[in-house]
Amino acid sequence: MPSTSFTRHIEHGADELLEMVANVEDYPKFINLISALRITKQISDTDFEAEAVVAYKMIRESFKSYIQIDRENKFIRVSKAERGGAVKTLENTWKFHELSDGTTAVEFFVDVSLKAFPLNILIKDKMARASEVIMNAFVARAAQVCKPVQTEGMDLAAEYERLGLVA
Repeated sequence: MPSTSFTRHIEHGADELLEMVANVEDYPKFINLISALRITKQISDTDFEAEAVVAYKMIRESFKSYIQIDRENKFIRVSKAERGGAVKTLENTWKFHELSDGTTAVEFFVDVSLKAFPLNILIKDKMARASEVIMNAFVARAAQVCKPVQTEGMDLAAEYERLGLVA
């Protein structure tokens, strides 16, 4: 299955970033590939299902995801919610680590497979780049909706080492 993971330093607070990522219905406002997204089932205060419509050139597909939000541990997990659609499996996680200066290290992981084998081959080579584009969209959105945190000479490498993160 095509997958990618990376850690990104973002100059906003962890709680604000978690809430921004958890607000899935806003995704069509800033992620070009998502033409529509709505919550279809509220399971608990923190867990819900959502249906996304992804459009790229002549391709338009919808799929449902199950989203789990753990605010205490600053963690979001997204997985495929039902059978059907072009997506065979989906696993996406976001982990928000608050750093000593108030900024955030965001660990991002996505692993997806499509039902059509030729499409899996196509996206495998483009997965890392597509994930970076999407993360850049989230960073740009954070600049619009989150309060910036001023950084003052923090040793990012030491912070990552303290947290056991890969730079």
